[in-house]
Amino acid sequence: MDEQAKTPYLDALKSYIKEGISPFDVPGHHMGNVKNDFKSLVGNKVYQCDVNAPRGMDNLNHPKGVIKEAQKLMAKAYNADEAYFLINGTTSGILASILSTTTRNDKIILPRNCHKSVINALILSGATPVFVMPELDLELEIANQPSVASYEAAILENPDAKAVFVINPTYFGAVVDLKKIVAIAHANNMIVIVDEAHGAHFGFNYYGPYSAMECGADLSAVSLHKTLGALTQASVLLKKGDRVSDDEIKEALAMINTTSPSALLIASLDAARKYMATSGQEQLNDTVNLANYARKEIDQIPGFKACGREHFLKHQVFDYDDTKLVIELDNINLTGFELYNMLRDEYQIQMELAEAYTILGIVAIGSKKSHIDHLIWALKDISSKYYKENMNYPKYHYDQNFPQSKLSPREAYQLDPKRIKLTEAKGYISKESIMVYPPGIPLIIPGEIFNDAVIDRILKYKQTGATVLSKYQDGTVSVVKED
Repeated sequence: MDEQAKTPYLDALKSYIKEGISPFDVPGHHMGNVKNDFKSLVGNKVYQCDVNAPRGMDNLNHPKGVIKEAQKLMAKAYNADEAYFLINGTTSGILASILSTTTRNDKIILPRNCHKSVINALILSGATPVFVMPELDLELEIANQPSVASYEAAILENPDAKAVFVINPTYFGAVVDLKKIVAIAHANNMIVIVDEAHGAHFGFNYYGPYSAMECGADLSAVSLHKTLGALTQASVLLKKGDRVSDDEIKEALAMINTTSPSALLIASLDAARKYMATSGQEQLNDTVNLANYARKEIDQIPGFKACGREHFLKHQVFDYDDTKLVIELDNINLTGFELYNMLRDEYQIQMELAEAYTILGIVAIGSKKSHIDHLIWALKDISSKYYKENMNYPKYHYDQNFPQSKLSPREAYQLDPKRIKLTEAKGYISKESIMVYPPGIPLIIPGEIFNDAVIDRILKYKQTGATVLSKYQDGTVSVVKED
């Protein structure tokens, strides 16, 4: 029997359910012995599987049995030395990675288009960010990857930095030359942490892009729930080499993780790993073929361009994730945000996110041709109503600069707050992160100074109807109170 065909945790869960246990532990529904509307929706089996950590099912924070065995199989599947199951999403893996590698005032080199969880990790650890700016695609008005040269310059200019943080891939599928960055960082005694939330499938694709572990990164946080069939929040933190202490990672995870982890999430990780390890390449071939079919058909619809590998390589991206479906609006009398909402409200199609004139779809192992055909039909219908030749679009593209930093995120977060109008915030130090969600990339973070460009960008996003996450929703912001 192929070792990767085993599912130790899932098998233990099946056995436990069959035993006919009389439960006197938590959770209090006691394997489904309740009546409520949720149970009516999902059925009794979900409740039966929702056990806490009974004897024989192991303990996530101190695994010695079936969880430990399942984690070893996960590590082997990803060519890693260690794997740690995450039931608080990849966010918890990012938090643990930064907490276990940096302390107060340590420098960490980051791409500016990092996820909000990275900024939260800086607040917790006290580390100071050194940002590198991503290359901008002004045609799609999105951020891609920083160049290798930008990373190298930041590494050489900050020889005391403890770690380098890399996103691979970006939300839109842009892949960086991670092997080169790892080599440069390691040559300068820096740890490499990778946010691989949207690249969980890389580890099972023989044709590339390469996964973080294949590139020699030290830590990688991977969302199996995003592209590989695990339940939402089910992720894994992977480790390679001895630059990061196993004990430090476990201590950080013990602080972040709940002491009542979901058996459903852990079992879904075990099952997703088996499926991909035994059938992954075949499934990914089908997924890429579907995405290519979608791009070919969408390109024939007036008003839309499907931007794939050719587009991104032309914009100096090293490699591309072909499962991402990036659709540019071209002579359609709508914004990306309006199209995103229209597809959901009028056509029952849920896209992943929108930008000013771009929408993104995730094509994954659960995608069907009928889903693609439904989207193609909807875009054809929208084209017939909103296509307009020779349109002039306003430009909302990224400013080339980011706000000046005055304090570290932790220093700003811990100071007394003052609430003022956003339109009057110029010159004030932000006490909060403000971001568009999804994808959750901050426009400003704690410790940075509001300027005209940031204020204008936040206001423009709000005008488009995008979801702008901030502390207050009434046009005010939280800033550091002046002495």
